[in-house]
Amino acid sequence: MKRNTIIELGSSGSRAENPPPIAPDSPNVAPAASTATNVRVGGSRSAAIKIRRHGCVIDLSEMPLPPEVLFHRYFQELSPFWREKYRGKHDLEALETLELRPLLVAIQGALNEGLNEEHAVREPVDSHPFHLDYIDSTVPNALAFRHDDYAFIGITIRLVNELWDASDLLGKSEVIASLIGVRLVGEQREALRVVFFRTMLSFIVLHEWTHHIHGHVGPRGLGSVHFDEILDGGQGGDLESQALEVDADGYAVHLVLNNLIAGNARASAVTTFLKLDEQPLSVQDEVLFACFVVAVGAFLYIRHPVTVNSANVYTLTHPPQAERMNFIMNQAMRWCQPSRADLAARMALDRFQKLMRGTAEATPGDSGGINWAAQTAFLMSPDGREYNRKLNGVYQSYVQTLFPT
Repeated sequence: MKRNTIIELGSSGSRAENPPPIAPDSPNVAPAASTATNVRVGGSRSAAIKIRRHGCVIDLSEMPLPPEVLFHRYFQELSPFWREKYRGKHDLEALETLELRPLLVAIQGALNEGLNEEHAVREPVDSHPFHLDYIDSTVPNALAFRHDDYAFIGITIRLVNELWDASDLLGKSEVIASLIGVRLVGEQREALRVVFFRTMLSFIVLHEWTHHIHGHVGPRGLGSVHFDEILDGGQGGDLESQALEVDADGYAVHLVLNNLIAGNARASAVTTFLKLDEQPLSVQDEVLFACFVVAVGAFLYIRHPVTVNSANVYTLTHPPQAERMNFIMNQAMRWCQPSRADLAARMALDRFQKLMRGTAEATPGDSGGINWAAQTAFLMSPDGREYNRKLNGVYQSYVQTLFPT
């Protein structure tokens, strides 16, 4: 039941009877501009709030709260266990890395606008409006969840910082620059860093977006959030949950490459950051494709390594990193086929392996390289091939439910 609150507004000021607390719940969220979104009663999206001005009563009960406030409030309503890990919306003004702040704001704005526009022309399973925001947390993670009629995507600031640090190492690497075919001169090191960072973050956000539009995220409740989405060494999964991750990776691959090579991100990457204006289109394509491989590979390399065997591989929530990269490259090659088959041909196995070795050396993180070698050895064994066959079968069966013939 809504609580009725009357707020008196006269010519000489304002007076509230039984004034409610002010929203949002944390100083990390900037107060909303309007009275209706600035006043909070209880935990609902709207409250029975009426304004009386010069004898007239105006009912503001149906005016919604902005998504950033609802995003923050979701975490405030979690159990103490989860609230200790995820504290709410992160205040970008508090970022210590000043040059990262405008980049995060720009990426957030572009993705929020683009995903909702894309959403409007599709027929997704999840028809809620989308909102991407950043989470105050020391856990490197990305979350997809529903709350108050929104489909939210949250990226923790710890993960953002890890991606930024990895991008810095990649941008400074002479080996990486040589492998992808660019020169590192002065400010171009920082420009290359931005390309890698935007590609990594976009891939992660679009992975989470796929969880929403393909119906992986249920109504609020037990299945409404993908906690530990990025902490992919967790047990308690099965081939079905791994197939959903493969699906999210694969769809994100197509969306990122559409934007980076054939869409709006191409112009800034080619002209502003990589200075490839005078190069042939085929060379530009090859550099951008290599940037994608390095960026996604780096994201997987900095994740905690997973040791697998014939027993535990079936209980993981995500496929092992080497298996994920294998599926990702298969989808990337499929993306190339309709109009850029020559690009796929130039990404031969030897070139791919060189890019991955260079990435592993530039961003050692927690992976230690040897763990991927152990994963690869397992995946090439009879047990590993059987696991791959079963996972691919479950994935293909799932795809048929999305696109029935």
